[in-house]
Amino acid sequence: MKQIAVLYHSGSGGTKKAAEKIAAALKKNYSADLFSVVNLPGNFSLESYDGIVIGFPAIHTQPSKRILAFIDGVKKLPKPKAAYIFTTCGWYSANTLRIFAKRCAAKNVIPVAHRSFRGFPAADGTLLAPFIKRFFEFPRNLDEKIKNDALAFSLKLESGNIILNMPGFKLYSILNYPNSLAGRLITFPIYTHKQKCSRCGRCIAACPAKALEKDKDGYPVFLLKKCEKCYHCIHYCLNLALSLSKRKAPEKVLGERA
Repeated sequence: MKQIAVLYHSGSGGTKKAAEKIAAALKKNYSADLFSVVNLPGNFSLESYDGIVIGFPAIHTQPSKRILAFIDGVKKLPKPKAAYIFTTCGWYSANTLRIFAKRCAAKNVIPVAHRSFRGFPAADGTLLAPFIKRFFEFPRNLDEKIKNDALAFSLKLESGNIILNMPGFKLYSILNYPNSLAGRLITFPIYTHKQKCSRCGRCIAACPAKALEKDKDGYPVFLLKKCEKCYHCIHYCLNLALSLSKRKAPEKVLGERA
């Protein structure tokens, strides 16, 4: 039985959910292992797998910094491996997949299939505009798309023809460039609402960028220059103690409450 590695980076949890569904769909025909690129086992190697799936959020029409760090750290494989890459976004991913596909191909990880899943919960939108219900919802046809993608990837994997399927250049990305650039250059500060904070340290331990540290009293302090804008810390705080607003803690977030 062929072995598939399903890898993902997820901030607020949406990409993780998609990766879990893809792994479940592939397990009908293959042995599929699911990994977060933030917590890979020390002996992990792409060479031991027959196929690769990689998913990540689009952050201001760019692959997340964490997924770029992962693929840049991969040694070039001796032989090409078939890959299915996907990104999740609230509105448009622009050339996010194309950017990542080029990085993958340079490592002999060859994207033979790709997908941009639109309409995912917005990690930043839910915090900046929590009154917009759509920001908290998943696309209704997600399961159908994943089922079709898993089948398409399986057919290409079984064919043995590893041919690069490069995502096309999106012309609308030119019009969106000023907005994308502003999003990449501007980092919103993350505030701690001490009256809610239990000083458990969960947010500090979970931040892959190490953008939080404890102050002398044990409260989390935000380090703006290190932030990768995944907002995992906010969405997974058990006490809703972290926020993009200095005046008000969030009432609703996307992360699991356990």
